[in-house]
Amino acid sequence: MSNTRRWTTALLGLFVLVLIGLKLTETYQKLALVKVPTHTSEPTYQSEYTTTLVYNLAGWLSYQLVADHLNYFAKPQIMLVSKPVVTTFDEHTTIPTWIVKADKAKLTKKRILYLYGHVQIDSLNNASQIKHLTTDNAIVNLVTQEVSSDDKVSISGLGYHSIGMQMRGNLRNKTAELLKNVHTTYNEINKS
Repeated sequence: MSNTRRWTTALLGLFVLVLIGLKLTETYQKLALVKVPTHTSEPTYQSEYTTTLVYNLAGWLSYQLVADHLNYFAKPQIMLVSKPVVTTFDEHTTIPTWIVKADKAKLTKKRILYLYGHVQIDSLNNASQIKHLTTDNAIVNLVTQEVSSDDKVSISGLGYHSIGMQMRGNLRNKTAELLKNVHTTYNEINKS
């Protein structure tokens, strides 16, 4: 092989390496332009008309979340939900027990659901004495199913209707306690 041929091959090889280097640099620059949201002003992902199923450690369905619109924020690990409908299930079966609705909600990493606007909780269990619960805002722990509200709460059941200014309860235990300014009316149950 002649010296000219070697130099030509070497220069062509160097030229190819420079082109590869330039292409890789261009690719890395494009990747650097991809913006990853790091604050709560931009969601990490969004979803329309979504259904989320969550199972407990034993493998039973714990709750189902259906939403018209969902925004997930990686920092601080929260979901903002429009028109949430949450159905809770018995711990050891697939039987639905409660349905929870609101205008909006925020779900945290610790599975605490903050409900805002026209909150309605309905029992799906005929054995429950509590049939309907309504308030403006409420907090539900989806793991323990504890529920609370510091707003006016209305509770209806078979033969009674109660209103109070604060409430603490547990959906799993089918209990609710009104704490302030409680007024209850009883209806006569007609057993004919």
